[in-house]
Amino acid sequence: MENEGTLRVGLVQMESAPCRADENRAAAERLIRLAAARGAKLIQLPETWNLGFFPKEGLLELAEPEDGESRALLSRLARELGVVIAGGSLVTRRGGVCNTFVCYAPDGSLLAEYDKLHGFTPSGERAYFRAGEKLCRYAAPGVEAGALLCYDLRFCELSRMLALSGARLLTVCAQWPESRIEDWRLLARARAVENQVFVTAVNGCGSFGGVQSGGRSIAVAPDGEILAEAGAEEGVTIAVLPLGRADECRRVLDVLADRRPELYAPLCAVPPDV
Repeated sequence: MENEGTLRVGLVQMESAPCRADENRAAAERLIRLAAARGAKLIQLPETWNLGFFPKEGLLELAEPEDGESRALLSRLARELGVVIAGGSLVTRRGGVCNTFVCYAPDGSLLAEYDKLHGFTPSGERAYFRAGEKLCRYAAPGVEAGALLCYDLRFCELSRMLALSGARLLTVCAQWPESRIEDWRLLARARAVENQVFVTAVNGCGSFGGVQSGGRSIAVAPDGEILAEAGAEEGVTIAVLPLGRADECRRVLDVLADRRPELYAPLCAVPPDV
């Protein structure tokens, strides 16, 4: 039996049909309902699930406005099911095109949104999406959370800043390729251990332009224990987070308290060619 100090998270690993938003919305609704039926209070989707990662032709026309159908669906389901939906990211049209994380509260209101900070250069993402400029922290059930999108996971500074600001859970939404899936697993555990936080990382499992997303959505405890892990196929994986473990880890060894930031700033200011 689960304790009161736990959070049940539904990791929705879905196979997005390239450029078929209606079909993807139907799949997302089916999987969200399944996660809620299995008791999830926080339901998390992958990156760019509405279109796949990512159409370069006609991207502006395919992107949804801020009051688009995918957001309306997530809002309606969050309210109907009484859950928080960390709705992955949506290809969003607003003054250009953004790769935007959205999160909805149990009353259906927009709880948080976040434009991806780090564009993935090998895919040309920086040429197609306008980069964000702000970090995102939000109130998940029983815990402060921070949002990351895919490539953001490789940037330890971002995770550390979120942890220092009070996040005890990092929710990662991605379309991480199968060819680098061991990096995905390693980095999820590293971000958890080095920051003494939970990491729930949801990946897609479809293909786009010959690139296969690798699945293997994963939930990691602050001490590095893998709490749940999916396979390569579409489905819902439930992870139960014992929320008190983050504080327990810090009582034994408080890594963040032992930092020496007065030394780090001068080092970070050294020009890259020195």
